[in-house]
Amino acid sequence: MGKRELFIILWFVVVGTLAFQFTAPPATGTSSFSLGRFFSRARSEMRGNPGRGVNVTKNSIPVPAGLREVRLIGINEAVTVVGDSKTTIDYDFSVSSTGPDDAAALALAKETVLGRDDVADSLVLRAKYPETGSQRSTVTMHVPPGLLVHLESSSDATVTAVAGVHLEASGDVTLTDITGGVTGAHQDGDLTIIGARSIKLRLLRSKGRLSKITDGLTLDARGGDTEVTESAGAMEVDEVRNELTVTGHRGPIAVRGNDGRVTIRQPLGETRVDVRRAEVEVEINRAVPLTLITSEEPLRLVLEGAPAFTLDAAASSAAIQAVDFDLKPEVSESDARLSHVFGANNDAKITLRNTRGDIILRKK
Repeated sequence: MGKRELFIILWFVVVGTLAFQFTAPPATGTSSFSLGRFFSRARSEMRGNPGRGVNVTKNSIPVPAGLREVRLIGINEAVTVVGDSKTTIDYDFSVSSTGPDDAAALALAKETVLGRDDVADSLVLRAKYPETGSQRSTVTMHVPPGLLVHLESSSDATVTAVAGVHLEASGDVTLTDITGGVTGAHQDGDLTIIGARSIKLRLLRSKGRLSKITDGLTLDARGGDTEVTESAGAMEVDEVRNELTVTGHRGPIAVRGNDGRVTIRQPLGETRVDVRRAEVEVEINRAVPLTLITSEEPLRLVLEGAPAFTLDAAASSAAIQAVDFDLKPEVSESDARLSHVFGANNDAKITLRNTRGDIILRKK
């Protein structure tokens, strides 16, 4: 018998053994090895945890004397906080969990708790999860409107009618009727704030819609886009690759950064934009002091009506276009300069500077 025939015989023996192990029933009362059971267990592990369970915990906490803040940590699905309670903090804590089966999943959901810790003038509620399964938690909470709300390591939130909010959150967040300030950071989602005294936020890939802010905004915006409307107070923005739009702001505006786009419509206070490689457009219907500086992208000043101001515009390695006003700039080699007085009462000065990008003056 040659080697080839020997290998064929051994192959049939292995295949027959495997077929028997997969199809033979396990021996009763023994713990002998079964290849069939081995692969069955492996398939079960690969299927993950098909069981599902949901547990809801309700609680009411009397407000301790001197309490200033409620801090929620680790709510990974959704947070809803409403400032409409009087003397208690009431919440529903809902947890959904996976598990090997529904009973085990429900047990894991019940193991997930919202642990309490009183730290100085803060009430801290922290979600604690078991190591097995996968849990998703939500909180619906009612608090006295005079409290601050601090959200940490949380995703998706709606907060209404509280004294202030500190964010360390991602996902879709909506804040309304905040009587104090909003601080912290937001990333990767829609951020809507309607009504707050002030804002100081770091935004990372956020789509921000901020309105009715009464006492100023400080923003560090990286990526994404930001829109500010119906707001007042000093505004300071550091942007990188952000699409910033400000409309009708009542107060001074200062924008710094690079890349992206800056659009300011109808500013009512002194405005300074000092950016690099960012397209800039400012539209005015009244004279306000403007200093607009950029490079490598167009800089546009759009006039609605006939505001009165003194213009000082200079473009390096670029052109100045003002055909809507029949104005021709002075050109020297690759540079252009235009000085002009618009109207009679021209106390406001508008300074425009661009490098390797055109300056464009036009009528709306």
